[in-house]
Amino acid sequence: MATALDRFADMKPSWDTPVMIESHQNGVRTKAMNPNTPVSYDEVVEDAIRCWDAGASAIHVHNSDFDLRGAAAADDYMPAWDRILKARPDMIWYPTTCNNLLCGEDDTGLEHVAVLNKTANVQVAVVDTGIDMFAIDEDEGGHLLGREYGWNLKRVAGQVDFCRANDIAMIFGVYEPGHLRVARHYVDRGMASPGSMWDFYLVGKYGLTSSKPIGTCGMEPSLESLYYYLGMIAEAKHKLPWCISIWGEGGLDTRPIIKRTIELGGHVKTGLELFYDPDRNPTNLQLLQEVQEIAREVGRPLATHDDARKIYAIT
Repeated sequence: MATALDRFADMKPSWDTPVMIESHQNGVRTKAMNPNTPVSYDEVVEDAIRCWDAGASAIHVHNSDFDLRGAAAADDYMPAWDRILKARPDMIWYPTTCNNLLCGEDDTGLEHVAVLNKTANVQVAVVDTGIDMFAIDEDEGGHLLGREYGWNLKRVAGQVDFCRANDIAMIFGVYEPGHLRVARHYVDRGMASPGSMWDFYLVGKYGLTSSKPIGTCGMEPSLESLYYYLGMIAEAKHKLPWCISIWGEGGLDTRPIIKRTIELGGHVKTGLELFYDPDRNPTNLQLLQEVQEIAREVGRPLATHDDARKIYAIT
């Protein structure tokens, strides 16, 4: 039986822009999971510059303490970013949010971005449009253990208003199809700032944070998942660029998904924030270069840094 998604399987390669390939360098995953993960300020400096010089369209990093908020969180980025921006003042980069469990009722989780926007060239922000359960382990009875992560509707509204007021591009983090429906609410009403983008999370068996194969949230990495998301944004009233980020894939061969994304005009986020395979320890540079090679096979040009600024509407 034919489905509405078959049109994406049959669609010929087509794109409006060169492909952006970003490097998401670190996050919750630790050096115990991959010793190549940059954690110290020195490591972040070296890895960010290395990947930027190799053609990464943007760099995304976490600070050293996810529990910091506001000015304290911003200050914790700067021992690395003072040095990075001195060496590469045109680098496109953006931070993560902060620990949602520590936010006050009226906090958006982007208070540190307001500081970094004024002091450290940050013109892109993450807007995660829902709440998920991040499983990291299980107890003796087989029950899942983990934490909630995400943002309720009040905080999402605050994030959207902040980005609009400051002309900061929003990356709508779509962990689940319901998140995309929330993001589409704002996009359909013309409330996305220039340069905003959909980010489709495709989540493997190791999830976003686990070192055990107990991933429990998100659409699994598959062409069918990709096509489902593309079907959802096809109905949006305003067109935004889109990208994929594949998380905790283990040994799964993700090349067909990445290739199809590039063929259909999407962009790709890669890096050790996302990647986990207990049998492989690549570097951020290797992950970046692997996706660049797929783009060359497809024949789609790699975005230059100037191209990336245009796509993100950075002036």
